[in-house]
Amino acid sequence: MNYRPLVAVIDDDSAMRDLVRHVLGTVGHDTRVFSTVEEFLDHPDMERIACSICDVRMPGMGGLGLLNRLSEDPHAPPVILFTAHGDAEMAVRALRAGAFEFLVKPFRDQDLIDQVQRALDFDTLRRKRRVILSTLQDRHELLTPREQEVFQLVVDGATNRAIAENMGLSQKTVEVHRAHMMTKMAAGSLPGLVRMAVALESVAGRHPLEAVLASSLGNLGLEDEPVPQVTGADQ
Repeated sequence: MNYRPLVAVIDDDSAMRDLVRHVLGTVGHDTRVFSTVEEFLDHPDMERIACSICDVRMPGMGGLGLLNRLSEDPHAPPVILFTAHGDAEMAVRALRAGAFEFLVKPFRDQDLIDQVQRALDFDTLRRKRRVILSTLQDRHELLTPREQEVFQLVVDGATNRAIAENMGLSQKTVEVHRAHMMTKMAAGSLPGLVRMAVALESVAGRHPLEAVLASSLGNLGLEDEPVPQVTGADQ
């Protein structure tokens, strides 16, 4: 079954829920409505949620509470907040809390459609990044301990001769480890390998992922390419 993104609409006002659902339906978006944040968080198919639209002020948790809860999940979808009581201070609080966008009621239909489309595009990229990082981690785990050491030294800029001296190996052995490492990582070039290394470091929080993957997916060599299965590498 093909993945179809789902837009969650969270508002205690049934008329507003119906309006947003109708507007988004005119451009073909699938929506699911919820009257409370708590009901939304209990939704069994959260993985399909690609964007959430939530009122700031509602009984129970409210929009800012939702942002606080989702901040615990690095894979949470973007959240658009809206309110009938908007002011500059509220907008700043919402955006600082992690809101993707902030809309004030009443808003133009086209403004809602445009912001939701931006959020969906962002979510698509977010999901691709997750696949990229998962693929890179799988590839890196295929490396032997020595290949991982060579990997790190190579991306740090060391030459084969320097790596050999550092590891107490012959240059020929380093070349073999390096060739195996490049094959397992499916890296076609040194710049590509460095981009992979920086992406992996983003998992540990050493680099912001948005900066890491600002280049195209093709630059990482990950489009439609399976993780290579290489065996027989030296330990």
